[in-house]
Amino acid sequence: MRRVAFSGVIVLLMALSACKISITVPEGGSVATESGSLNCRAGSTCVVDVVDLFFDETFVARPAEGYRFAQWQKQHRGLCGGNRTSCRLFTSGFAGNDALLAFLDNNEVFFLNPVFASTSPGSYGSEPLSACFNPALFRQGTRMISEYRRPSPFGGYVVAEFDQLIDGSGLFGGNPATRMRLEQRSDGNLLATNLTWFSINTGAQQLRYYGSEAETAQPPLTSATVVLSPFKLNRWDLAAGESFQQTYSSAVQDSSGTSSSQTLELTTTYLGTEVITVPGGTYTACRVQEESVETSGTGVPVSSLETQWYAVGNGFLLKAESDDSVQEFIRGTIDGVAQ
Repeated sequence: MRRVAFSGVIVLLMALSACKISITVPEGGSVATESGSLNCRAGSTCVVDVVDLFFDETFVARPAEGYRFAQWQKQHRGLCGGNRTSCRLFTSGFAGNDALLAFLDNNEVFFLNPVFASTSPGSYGSEPLSACFNPALFRQGTRMISEYRRPSPFGGYVVAEFDQLIDGSGLFGGNPATRMRLEQRSDGNLLATNLTWFSINTGAQQLRYYGSEAETAQPPLTSATVVLSPFKLNRWDLAAGESFQQTYSSAVQDSSGTSSSQTLELTTTYLGTEVITVPGGTYTACRVQEESVETSGTGVPVSSLETQWYAVGNGFLLKAESDDSVQEFIRGTIDGVAQ
C-alpha cells in the first residue's frame, strides 16, 4: 500500500464567469456553508445566487453515518472538481474589472456537487485484508518479477518490468531494517534502481517503511534519498470496512544537493474483496484506498487518493489507480513460479 488537489482550496469565481452555483446532493450526506446560510440535504438540488462583490462562502460536504466524503465531482463547469476538502468561493477580485462585473448580471450556472461513498463492506466480500498478505514476499532471498501496463499519452500502453529482490539488511535512519532492491526495466533496458528499507512484524501483519534510495540508469542520471519519520505503516490486519490514520514526515535530498520535506496525513481504508479483471486474468482481490493530505514548505495542503487491489493468496498488486494514472498487472513470478 502506498500514496494530490488543494485542502481548503480557494477557487476565484472571477475566473469562472458564473452568477449561480447549483448543488445537487446525492444519498450519503449534505452540503452546508460555514456561515450557516445554506444546508442542502440529500436528494435536494440547491441554487445559490452570486450577485455582488461581497460573496464569500466556504462550502462543506458533510457525510452521513456510514458514508465518507470522496470528492467534489469532476464535471463540465464543476467547481473544486476532484478536491476532497472544503471549497471556498468568493468575488472580491471582481472589483474594478468591468468585464468580470458583467458576469454577475448573466445566468451562467456552475456546479458544486459532492460525491459520497459508503464505508460499509456493502457488496464487497467480508474476507479480512490478511487474505492478501503474503509474508513470503518480504523474506530474505525472495525474488518477485512482475510486468504492468499503463496508458501512454500517445495512445496504446507502456509496459514496464519490475524485478524485486529482498537482498540484505542494515541500518537506515538509525533503524535496523531489511533491504528490498527493485529494478525497473522497459524493453530489456534498465531504467532505475530503488532500494527500500523496511521492517516486518509477521505476527501482527504489519510493515514499517523507513525510506528509500533511488537512482536512474538512463540519462539524465539522478539519485535521491527519501527518509520517512518515524515511518510509514502498512497494516494487513484490517477487517472489511475498517480504517486507520497516521501522520509522518518525508525528507528528500537529491544528487544536485536540493532538499525538501513534507508532512503527510494518511487514511487507509480496506473496503473488502471483489472480483476484478486485469490483463493478467480475473482475480479475487482486496480493495484498499489511501487518502493523503501532504503539506510542504509552501504550507498549502494537497490531497490525493489512490485505490489499490491486491490478489487474494499471493499478495500481488493487481491494479493501482489514482486521479491521473492507472497501472494493471500483466504477469508475474515468485521465485520463478508463475502466479
